[in-house]
Amino acid sequence: MAQINNYGYGKLREYILSNWNYIEVQDESGIAVKRFGIADGLQITGNVATQEIEYKIVITGDATFLGKTVVKSVLLEVATNGSPIATEVFAPFTFETVDDQLTIIHKLQVPQIV
Repeated sequence: MAQINNYGYGKLREYILSNWNYIEVQDESGIAVKRFGIADGLQITGNVATQEIEYKIVITGDATFLGKTVVKSVLLEVATNGSPIATEVFAPFTFETVDDQLTIIHKLQVPQIV
């Protein structure tokens, strides 16, 4: 079986950085609370030469989130619908006031070292 070389992994990262640009925050039932793209404040760091790609979003307790508990973030490639690419589960967080703030950092490694 052939192995992907550094150039190949760079091309994969390039594709990921160009196309996997949405993080959806979900509740404990797996129901979407909100999907974030770059226009919504999603920050994506990494490049074709770095193994790690990081997705970061800072959420405040606005009307969308007040009274809701979120437990995971899901990486997607489209603004609506689509299939999950990667899921990050975290400790449940409930937005109780407009001053509440949650920072989610969703990381990918290409290739992932196990």
